[in-house]
Amino acid sequence: KVVRCLEWKDDKKRSLEGSRMFHARRYWFVSLIGLLIVALTACGGGSAAPTATPTQAAAAPTRTPRPTRPPEPTATPRPSPTPAAGQSGQLALVDIGPLETYRHASGVFRLDVPSNWTLQDNSSPDELLLIWTDPTGNGAILVNIFEDSRSFTDSQLVDLLNTFLEDRFGNQPDFLYEDPRPQSDGSQLVVWSYTATADNNIKVTMLGNSFIEQRGNKISILTTLVPDEQFETLRTKTDEIINTYRIDSSVSLGGSTTIGSGDTSGSGLAPVEIGQLRTYAHPSGVFSIDLPVNWTLTDNSEPGELFLIWSDPTNNAAIIVDVIENDTQYSDDQLVEMLVSFLETLFGNQPDFFYEDPRPQNDGSILIVWGYTSTASNNVKASMLGNSFIEQRGNKVAVLTMIVPDEQFDALIDKTNAIINTYRIDPNARVP
Repeated sequence: KVVRCLEWKDDKKRSLEGSRMFHARRYWFVSLIGLLIVALTACGGGSAAPTATPTQAAAAPTRTPRPTRPPEPTATPRPSPTPAAGQSGQLALVDIGPLETYRHASGVFRLDVPSNWTLQDNSSPDELLLIWTDPTGNGAILVNIFEDSRSFTDSQLVDLLNTFLEDRFGNQPDFLYEDPRPQSDGSQLVVWSYTATADNNIKVTMLGNSFIEQRGNKISILTTLVPDEQFETLRTKTDEIINTYRIDSSVSLGGSTTIGSGDTSGSGLAPVEIGQLRTYAHPSGVFSIDLPVNWTLTDNSEPGELFLIWSDPTNNAAIIVDVIENDTQYSDDQLVEMLVSFLETLFGNQPDFFYEDPRPQNDGSILIVWGYTSTASNNVKASMLGNSFIEQRGNKVAVLTMIVPDEQFDALIDKTNAIINTYRIDPNARVP
């Protein structure tokens, strides 16, 4: 089969170039490190293989990849045993240093973790189980991933998570867990706790937040564990860590890839090539985003407006970032009007151009899904699907756009989500 690459048309290239959007203080008193490590590693070598009966097929993914940027842990701990008198202020504050990205050697997941935390890898050939603990021994992060080709319902995933927690923490005093809480990214959150005994017989309530999700054939559990009394103090930092977690469902635990496999898609288009991600920080400091290292940047920025386009090696996909400064505070309806005008200016002359109703996002941005029909080499027709997010941060109005072939959307969704969810705007920086 001949591989045909979608090529940008000259009229679109001119429009992309010519158009513009809108013409801690630490206390070293008590350490739980011995007890915490024992609790975390109990049953660590055991299998997390599911015992629930899966459904025959998973629900089809939605067409809108966005991210809901965070699955945030809840700040309301469930009823817990009353701490021993004098407990407050006795524990060393969990020490969260600067974050650095940890990428598992297999490529299955990545996560930003504090650079001063210690990793203990209890993985087996069929299961990943990694545990990071902070220098005080009072905080931990766990990642557990295994593969199963079956599709699980939300309730079955919750059963798996509860079994996981009971196996590893069920023998701890006062162990209990709450009802599951569905998250906007499709994962399920279970809040749980137990009572730990530290030095000098001090009782400490430990609070866990565990998220279970299925991505392709990957079942994943991400857990944070901190002293209950420190949860509110640490929440901003733990949320930041949780929101960097990314799973690549196309990679096996052994590191081989399953997406693409060198085959072309049904229409003859070459598969979009998304290489390893690397953080791109604009020199102005206005925004940053993780981008494939093999994509090409075209910078059409002008004074007062950033306008950058990245395209993949096949020219079948693109990412566009457009940012301006404007002191006017816009309503959501006004932002939607601006985004529609932006899309019509850039793509309105393309065949079969359409856009759907706006969809508010949890992070305050607004998503519009849109598309058009493009003509590649040898007169091959290809439906292109775009997702554009508009948001206002301070005096910055920004549009982030991802364009891919419609037929490749589902195969690319995990990777495009990973890119979109890294996008950050600094409202205090200045557009040059």
